[in-house]
Amino acid sequence: MPHLKLRPLTRSELRVLRSKLRDLTLSVRVHQRYRVIDQVRRGFTLLATAERVGCHFTVAYDWVHRFNESGFATFEQVPNPKGRPPILRAAQLRELVDVALSSPSERGLPFSVWSVSKLAEYCRRRKLLPAVTDEWVRRLLRREGLTAQRVRTWKTSNDPAFDRKKNASERSIDAAHRIAR
Repeated sequence: MPHLKLRPLTRSELRVLRSKLRDLTLSVRVHQRYRVIDQVRRGFTLLATAERVGCHFTVAYDWVHRFNESGFATFEQVPNPKGRPPILRAAQLRELVDVALSSPSERGLPFSVWSVSKLAEYCRRRKLLPAVTDEWVRRLLRREGLTAQRVRTWKTSNDPAFDRKKNASERSIDAAHRIAR
């Protein structure tokens, strides 16, 4: 088990520590950090401190190490104030929408309608999008007010008289409806 000693606290750090331990407005996590320093300062080992404060040994070790490096400066900082960095830029989103609104045949592809999977694959191959799932692309399109068209397919007949026969069956259906009324 690594041994880490707490550096001596200055008078101002001791005042800050005492006031923070009494401060009931701090979050539990931030208050726990100050308690770790207080317990180690009182002579408890890191393992005993972690047990008394209710955290893992490595957490206590990390906060003592941080205190030794920079004092209380980082104790109340938000870990990542800006959040996760975006993986898609606005220009990429505009390009995705442009591709989605275009015809695949305009882009030299052998089909006439985009499906989400074909659109996503096309954009990934052209490096317009990072490696994202088809569902993610679907959600991006929906957020921009676009929905994927449901593809309905049917087979057509090779019979040259198909149109005449088809129309004849429609007339017979219409006649059946008139008789049923």
